[in-house]
Amino acid sequence: MTHELFSYDEADAILRLDGANDYVGISAIDGLIAAVVAGPAAMEPSVWLPEVFGKTPLQTPGTPQHRLMRTVLHRHDEVREILAQRPHAYLPIFMRDQGQIYTEDWTIGFMLGVGMRDKAWTRILTSSFRAALAPIFSVHPIGRQLMPDVPDAELDKIKATACDTIGPAVVALHKHCASEQAASRRLAKLRNSRRR
Repeated sequence: MTHELFSYDEADAILRLDGANDYVGISAIDGLIAAVVAGPAAMEPSVWLPEVFGKTPLQTPGTPQHRLMRTVLHRHDEVREILAQRPHAYLPIFMRDQGQIYTEDWTIGFMLGVGMRDKAWTRILTSSFRAALAPIFSVHPIGRQLMPDVPDAELDKIKATACDTIGPAVVALHKHCASEQAASRRLAKLRNSRRR
């Protein structure tokens, strides 16, 4: 058995294999990862991975499930490194089909990440910075509700170019939340050290 990572296309095909499992595609997972990495509250993989794979740990090395989990963790680390070191290179993984780009699944994952730490996100969602996230919020029904001051027609215009503007919105979010993320990671380390 191989221990190599899957490509993101291979991972997506496995995740969507028969449509009967509870897994989501790689685009939604990438949206979740963006919210985790760029947002205001640091989350360990043990917190957000169950949202992807359920509560069953995928710990048997070499199995397709374990390789899949490692591929998802690799994407998390890749996004974290890109946003920290070379943000201009960040590109979300959107679903593509027959030449069309679909941003909906990505925003579903992102909004899941927001909901997992809704208290930490409250300051952002009630501030003027929220407007910078309009490309993301315009695509998702709940996200649109978070922008009551923006007319639907304007949100529709923003949504029409979301495939080009979501990436820069994530970069802006990461920059905006960098100090909160650092403080959140320090607090998590302190909590973990006290448990030992």
